[in-house]
Amino acid sequence: MPLSPDQLESYIKKKLRRNNQSLKLNEKLIGDEGAKRLAALPLLKSITTLKIYKGGVGDAGVRAIAQSENLRGLKELYIENNQVTDRGARYLAESKILTQLEVLNLYHNRIGDEGAKALAESDTLKNILELNLNYNFIGDEGVQVLTHSKKLHRLSRLQLAYNKLGKAGNLAWQKFRFRHKIQLWSQTGALDDLGNSYIGDLGLLTLLESPYIDGIQEWDLSHNNLSDEAIIALAQSPKLKNLTSLKLAGNHITDRGAVALAQSEMLRGLKNLDLNYNAIGNDGALALAETQTLTQLESLRLGQNRIGSEGAQALSESAALKNLIYPIFGFY
Repeated sequence: MPLSPDQLESYIKKKLRRNNQSLKLNEKLIGDEGAKRLAALPLLKSITTLKIYKGGVGDAGVRAIAQSENLRGLKELYIENNQVTDRGARYLAESKILTQLEVLNLYHNRIGDEGAKALAESDTLKNILELNLNYNFIGDEGVQVLTHSKKLHRLSRLQLAYNKLGKAGNLAWQKFRFRHKIQLWSQTGALDDLGNSYIGDLGLLTLLESPYIDGIQEWDLSHNNLSDEAIIALAQSPKLKNLTSLKLAGNHITDRGAVALAQSEMLRGLKNLDLNYNAIGNDGALALAETQTLTQLESLRLGQNRIGSEGAQALSESAALKNLIYPIFGFY
């Protein structure tokens, strides 16, 4: 049963006596009229968090919240499991009041691509760190604009589960999450040591697109579920011209990947290349033995691959690998 205006105001006063910075209305059916009454209360000037869960609030109620002078201090706004559509999302995006928001949670509403676009293009939401749009009606178009938004430059957590994402939308969302992982790795100094991070091809391709690996000298990418496609892209990347050590052990590299590495113009400065525990055969070994670019190698590791006697002989007789100091098939 909906709360009457007097009941709602009395309930809010009681809640704020306990904590005047946070107001949480869980399963209180206030509807749009209740949201309007709430937004008009001067009592709310002190709150930084407002949560309305299963409150029966639609676009008209959201509009009142977005325009309320009493809510200028809001940092976190949760309107979960309500009836907000694209219009409501636009009210929030165009608000002149909610400029301090850092968390916006619109879980389980009725927002589609147009609402996602409005949020992505918002000047108001420039401080948003976290945006939850799980369980809405957003498709690939909406995901693309959200994940490439120039306005939401502080956004680091974007939740889009259970929407209408296709292949392109899922890819854009995954790349968005990888981009922010990469930022974190860069900030913490972990970018050169990503062994056992299981980033997969998409993770490596996203890394190669990022500005953070420019000039990297040592890179551990061991045990990351990398296939030949990612290794070919790595071998062609001009950002890796300064690389001297590359660890690729324990991936899924075959002859194609080994050939790409052996012919890479970008990896001429490599001194250490670890390819232990992959799936490289004779063709890959022959390419490495005949390399014209990896001639500075001092250490080439190829243990536990699929190299036969022909490949092993070519490697041992290679004139191109004359600088090797360590045994190719040793573990050290």
